[in-house]
Amino acid sequence: MATTGIRRAIIVGGGVGGLSAGIALSGVGVECAIYERGERIGLGGTGLTLWPNALRALEKLGLDTAVLRHADPLVRGEVLTWRGGRLTTVDLAEIARRSGRPLVCLRRADLYAELLARIGDVPIHTGRRCVSYRTHGTGVVAGFDDGSEAEGDILVAADGIRSRLRNDLLGADPLRYVGWMTWRGVARLPVGTFPSGLYREFFGRGSRFGIFAIREDLVYWYGTLNTAADDRPPIDPSHRDEAIAHFTGWPDPAVAAIASTADGDLVRTGVYDTEALPRWTDGRMAVLGDAAHPMTPDLGQGACQAIEDSLCLAEAVAAEPDPAAALARYEAAGLARTAGLVARSRKVGTMRQWRHPLLYALRGAVMRAIPPKLLLKMFETD
Repeated sequence: MATTGIRRAIIVGGGVGGLSAGIALSGVGVECAIYERGERIGLGGTGLTLWPNALRALEKLGLDTAVLRHADPLVRGEVLTWRGGRLTTVDLAEIARRSGRPLVCLRRADLYAELLARIGDVPIHTGRRCVSYRTHGTGVVAGFDDGSEAEGDILVAADGIRSRLRNDLLGADPLRYVGWMTWRGVARLPVGTFPSGLYREFFGRGSRFGIFAIREDLVYWYGTLNTAADDRPPIDPSHRDEAIAHFTGWPDPAVAAIASTADGDLVRTGVYDTEALPRWTDGRMAVLGDAAHPMTPDLGQGACQAIEDSLCLAEAVAAEPDPAAALARYEAAGLARTAGLVARSRKVGTMRQWRHPLLYALRGAVMRAIPPKLLLKMFETD
């Protein structure tokens, strides 16, 4: 039986945010239907980090124990130069000691699998690209590119960083390229190549290479490079050769990780963010996840905030029977929670991408001098 006056929700997007929203809203009695533009759901993607705030939210969704089975806790972080000189070491186990929950990195596909297992009988319609929405006195209608429509009491736009519905909401595309791109991938390495529980990042000039242990035989890695924006496809076999050429000469296991990544698991994308959006809602429609707060990956909070959004939305819907009032409540809470994170992530990313020789030297000096616990606090949300 519904615990809210909102009976049916249309969810556009079957990523982490959309699936989490389906679970959270179903939990407060809302009938949900998910519409995903891709032909398949729960596949692909590379890796992601889950900080204690996300694990706390997953606990409320009944998923924390299941998700934690897929990854070993991160207990040590090392920051080095691209030539291997040590800058600092951070005790990542301190995160669990303070919050009671660890920092973990896992494959996006594993998180999808657990979300899909939990979502129950919520229908998921694939191959359905939502291109418009309109509201009326008693509901909202989503329009799809095949001419079909779906109607509900609210519409949740969880359609990603390049959200069509967000741009319709704002009347413009707010995305801005931040000046650098990433290669990312998940690779299986021989046991002993990269220790379980370790995160390591190497700083170059206008470039970085980072690697997280997921388990003792599985890693998530990323490389960055300052460059002009382009429209190359995210998945292409040429990306591996490009990344290997750039990172040849960097410390192990950079090249080994890149070379061990399957074609479909290696992604190249530009990095985009926005200023904090002026609004997230339009009456009965609301944006969620990357559609609401695109941010650079430097705080590792993209998926974390999408999961938190879903709980925030469900709590607002449970508290406010009127759709517009519920979404306004969700918007106020979400903007307050994420605006500072978007700005902080951009600042951290700018510093990590410094290219000028003097700034490169300054960054190294600061990294050596700053207390590791203070450095860790730059990344925490609790």
